[in-house]
Amino acid sequence: MLEFEKELFDKGIRYLAGIDEVGRGPLAGPLVVGAVMLNLEKLFLTNYDVEWRKTYGKINDSKKLTEKTRNELEGFIKDNCLSFSIIEISSTELDLIGIGPATQKAFLNAVNNLKISPEHVFIDAFKIKKFPSEKQTPIIKGDSRSITIAAASIIAKVHRDRLMVEYSKIYPHYGFEKHKGYGTKYHLDSIKTHGICDIHRRCFEPIKSITRNVAP
Repeated sequence: MLEFEKELFDKGIRYLAGIDEVGRGPLAGPLVVGAVMLNLEKLFLTNYDVEWRKTYGKINDSKKLTEKTRNELEGFIKDNCLSFSIIEISSTELDLIGIGPATQKAFLNAVNNLKISPEHVFIDAFKIKKFPSEKQTPIIKGDSRSITIAAASIIAKVHRDRLMVEYSKIYPHYGFEKHKGYGTKYHLDSIKTHGICDIHRRCFEPIKSITRNVAP
């Protein structure tokens, strides 16, 4: 998980950001992008206590972690990083501009909202079109290969999950606290019974077809 970071650290890079998105696929709720700038000097130049290093060693792709571990690591990452940012793109804006442009906008804003300008960024799979090409490295399955991308995936996942739990209180018929807006059978059955709500993505199927077929 440190191979990519160590390579740039050895070249003199100290301000490296990892970026990842959560929520490209759900039928409801926002797209969330996290950016994290870890303290590489702490990781590579100092001998911190065993417990500190053990906690860093737990950082991994957020999808591979339990909810309890993600929540614990989210606080640890925020407390120990140089900077972090979280960007939300609402379902309404996503419907207006599309998932591709929304992802690009969120990636760029996540970088720009860091309090320290990164010398280089790692992104999970994508490139940021409006960011200098020489200052970024897209990494396939980066959230399981780069600790900085994994850290970004954790803070984004925890943030979005909490949002969906809050939305479940506003829209209690859909079970958002369980599936977080993804197209589970329960969610699809709830849409058939109750129709769609304000945070459903009207540009996504099957919601697009459902809204098209609703009589005016």
